[in-house]
Amino acid sequence: MNNEIHATDPPRRAARGVIVLLLWLLALGALGAYSAWQLRISSDLRAFLPAPRTSLQHLLLRELGQGAGARTLLLAIRTPDAERAAALSSALRARLIASGQFNTVQNGSGDLQQIAPALLPYRYLLAPTLDHQRFDAAYLRSELQQRLDDLGAPGASVLKPLLPSDPTLETLKLAERWAPRHAPPLRHGVWYADSAALLLLETRAAGFDPDAQARAVRVIEQAWAGLPQHAQAHLELSGPGYFGVVVQALTRRTAEHLGWAAGGGLVLLLLLAYRSVRAVLLAALPLLSAALVGTTVLALVFGGAHGLTLAFGITLLGVAQEYPLRLLSHRRIGEDPRASARALGPVLLLAMASTAIAYLAFFASGVAGLQQLALFTLSGILAAGLSTRYLLPMLLPMARRDAGAQRWLAALARGLTRLPRARVFAVLLALAAVFVLLLAPGPWWQNNLAALTPVPLPLLQREGVLRKALGAPDVRYLLVLEGDSAEQVLRHSAAAAPAFAPLLAHGTLDYLDAAE
Repeated sequence: MNNEIHATDPPRRAARGVIVLLLWLLALGALGAYSAWQLRISSDLRAFLPAPRTSLQHLLLRELGQGAGARTLLLAIRTPDAERAAALSSALRARLIASGQFNTVQNGSGDLQQIAPALLPYRYLLAPTLDHQRFDAAYLRSELQQRLDDLGAPGASVLKPLLPSDPTLETLKLAERWAPRHAPPLRHGVWYADSAALLLLETRAAGFDPDAQARAVRVIEQAWAGLPQHAQAHLELSGPGYFGVVVQALTRRTAEHLGWAAGGGLVLLLLLAYRSVRAVLLAALPLLSAALVGTTVLALVFGGAHGLTLAFGITLLGVAQEYPLRLLSHRRIGEDPRASARALGPVLLLAMASTAIAYLAFFASGVAGLQQLALFTLSGILAAGLSTRYLLPMLLPMARRDAGAQRWLAALARGLTRLPRARVFAVLLALAAVFVLLLAPGPWWQNNLAALTPVPLPLLQREGVLRKALGAPDVRYLLVLEGDSAEQVLRHSAAAAPAFAPLLAHGTLDYLDAAE
């Protein structure tokens, strides 16, 4: 039962409280509507990386988001029936190409659609034929005669669409040249190894865009679910984009569970402490104001915000819940809430200032995501503190009891003071901590950043197996050539290629893929 009696409050004070509450809620509604209309939510993780300053840093940042390695997905259709796996692979590939979500979908079928259409007009420049052969009448006559012979071969159906525009079959030469050097063996016309048909995909979405990668993964799963015989096989996915989707789902699920648990525990604690539903609801208004003011300021200054900025920012705003609780806890019986807030003003000001100083350093980081986080948190802290100081007291009634004068609290305090305080417990606790450090499995000091990944170990092992089976290159190491223009870079690349021939011949280098 709520022991706060509001009937003795002056009618004018009660009416003023209702007006303030309505205006406050109306303002929060307007801020929420503006934020929902103007604030664009981004998921590009590059917002939390420092701005690049050198050409190599620009290259690294671009490759992390737009490079082929970041946009590669590896698929395996596992079934011991190679013929069924091949049929599923071909059907899945056709659906994925039709979806428009992927630049390339390769399964070893040799389909010429695997060559980017934008490159086909340049096939004579890209193919090596004209490097050592003159494109004269004699050469063209010889090629046309060869095509007549080819039309009588079993594979003539593949050549017929090419002959009108490519009589010398430069497209086939490019397909052969660009085929993976260590491709898996072919079974029934597709890649098949370790009882699985393999596919190699490149998404149109950037690798640092987990939401777009999640859409690509959903397209794959929906296309797979629509295949007639998919229940007789198992589809496995891997790759950086898929890892991002898995980590995002795991993080969201964990955050939701912890959030509900923490929120429920906080509400229960407040109800036990103040025994007033009204007090708990009013204490939430400054926090709600902090969140909505923060999103509105982000919309005004940046026009948008990263999803992680909002997630971490709202978590950091939890420090602002202290402000209304201080006011509720420092009220005295019969004292006007405005007087209580006035006496608490210096403490609130100190709390806001100390928190603000901590986040001001984020502005000097040069990282857009951290600057958004600092602006969101600072504006939210100010909104929570000022609303607690000037608005919340107008809604609170006169206190008719002391929140701290409760029998169960006094009994709990007496029980804690009676507990034994033997120092031996502290010594035993310290020894136990030392033994845990000494006997912990594995190294107690870790400097491998890969150990920080939340990706489950089985998924990492699966990625290694699929990458090895597909012969996919290790894209961690790049040889970078710089020049004043694209033409100069191509000349440098062509001049440098012969220098690597001995390394390739001796097996020091396994494969060299250079721009020519």
